[in-house]
Amino acid sequence: MHNKARLSVILLLALGTSAAIWRYVPFPASSPGQSPPVQQQEVAAERPDTPDGDDLRALLSDPRVEKYLQREEDKGALEAYFNGDGGDHTNEEIWQLIEAVEREGRVMAYEGLALKLAWLERNSASKAEFDAAARELMEKYRREAESSAREYDPYEDVPGFAEYKRAEQRIIERVKAMDSFPDGASRQEYLRQQLQAAREKAYSNSGN
Repeated sequence: MHNKARLSVILLLALGTSAAIWRYVPFPASSPGQSPPVQQQEVAAERPDTPDGDDLRALLSDPRVEKYLQREEDKGALEAYFNGDGGDHTNEEIWQLIEAVEREGRVMAYEGLALKLAWLERNSASKAEFDAAARELMEKYRREAESSAREYDPYEDVPGFAEYKRAEQRIIERVKAMDSFPDGASRQEYLRQQLQAAREKAYSNSGN
């Protein structure tokens, strides 16, 4: 396991098996047959038992822990590849890893693009080859972004948006016809308040 992932395991175990963090406080030695100081007794009573091997195995087999450790391992693999000696992964494996973390939403599209450009720079035989591949890659991301923008329709994709837009125009027309406003508010301030209330009502109703 990567060193950082191993360190993460240690930290996770420490946090997951302790109810609190204690500061070491030296206690005066007790005389033979004498009970330890009350403070020492209380701390000893509060300190949880050290987890045994079965507890640790159960913790490490928790899906949430496994997912966390896998992400840390993937992060370590990328860092070793780009910032170190290349790590233990092949070029193709790193490309597939970048695809996976982007597909799973662990990085934004522009971050995935940056990683792929760095990969291309590392694996291109010449600047001309890199420039050509980089242009093709960026064009691919541009097309995908435009396609996503065309497919997104807030009237269908955002609950309450259509209701709010209907109320918005009515509010604007009503406020434009007003000459005075409650509590000494300006036209713009009152309009802002009314639109905010309309948004809250529309989105609240959509959640019911």
